[in-house]
Amino acid sequence: MQSVAPGIAAGIFKARNFLFFVAVLVMHWTLPRPAPSDVVFVIALLPSLLINPSVTRQSLVFVALILVWTFSVFISSIDVLNDPAVQFQLLAHTFVATLGVTACLVSLSWNERNFYTFMKVYLGACCIAATLGLVGFMGQVDLLLYDDRAKGLFDEPIAFGAFLLPGVFASLYMLNYRRGLIFPLIALVLCIAGVLLSFSRADIVGLAIVGPLYYVVLNRDRPKRAIAILVIGAFAVVVLSGIAVLSFPGFEQKLLSRATLAEPYDVGRGGRYDRYLRSFPMILDNPLGLGMLQIDKYFPEPIHNVFLSSFLNYGWVAGVVWILLTVLSFKIAIANERATKSPVTVWLSFSVFAQLPCGLLQQVEHWRHLWLLLGLLWGLNVKNFATAPRRILEAPARMWPAPGLPR
Repeated sequence: MQSVAPGIAAGIFKARNFLFFVAVLVMHWTLPRPAPSDVVFVIALLPSLLINPSVTRQSLVFVALILVWTFSVFISSIDVLNDPAVQFQLLAHTFVATLGVTACLVSLSWNERNFYTFMKVYLGACCIAATLGLVGFMGQVDLLLYDDRAKGLFDEPIAFGAFLLPGVFASLYMLNYRRGLIFPLIALVLCIAGVLLSFSRADIVGLAIVGPLYYVVLNRDRPKRAIAILVIGAFAVVVLSGIAVLSFPGFEQKLLSRATLAEPYDVGRGGRYDRYLRSFPMILDNPLGLGMLQIDKYFPEPIHNVFLSSFLNYGWVAGVVWILLTVLSFKIAIANERATKSPVTVWLSFSVFAQLPCGLLQQVEHWRHLWLLLGLLWGLNVKNFATAPRRILEAPARMWPAPGLPR
């Protein structure tokens, strides 16, 4: 914050954070074009440029990767720029890429307390989204459903469920470190119910695998306690599912139909897996990509895989960039945790990784919450985190609610 007076910088910092958190609260509302959060995130970008005293090497790499990926998206579509639908999609992709840059610049100036505040705000947004999804499912509100699956105000159930996964982890964090009881419990139930009612195979797999792994990592010094609580949690999920089967007609049928590796639209000519196989020779023949929306000329549906989508639609460079973003995100997540010894960084890392199963079954490059989490992960500045003494880090939860955070 050396570019402006300290007092002014502090005011800009607070105003910027307020705008950013407001955008997070409403980012589950994706039906309008552009979404309300898009505009607010763009507004928050300018003050982020003014008050950041310095940048880190990983933030520069992140911004460079985003610029290269976005450039590749435009280059792939240069021959079809006269199509209004293509123009709109290019604008939408620019918005979400800008969101990633904004999140990265915002987190450069954040300390652990700021990240914890973000966690609480994000959890609040999850509660709103999950409540809308539950209301839609129980009341059969068409606006909030897709194929009788909860989606809230998202475009698709898989995005709705994926958005709620970090909320599950945030609730577990708060319960684990005694950061309240009633709100985290209610939030946990809402988020888990929302994920289950999305009936998204990728989201439920993420919940079933990444969720327990996250909790075990949080309690790696107390594995027996972690396992005992996970068993209780699994039992509670079974009970809730049983209640839903008895209470809502069609729930059991929908659950059984989704509990498979291959839905009817996955197999056969033109199915999801067939499109995967047929995309490889097309990728080799089109190094610059097919272009935005041009896949519709070849397949009945989009490719539904973020890695193949980047290669096929936007070209080899975009595909390589997306692989680098994924691989380097793992490296940076580990480095952040080792440098800070903070459970907040663990929450952020697992929130990003929980999106990976979704990326294998969906084109997630347009998901706002994914770019948000990626930007925060890459922009996290370990110098702003006070490393706690080793003896505190190894203390039980009652003595270590969270380093650097008020009890």
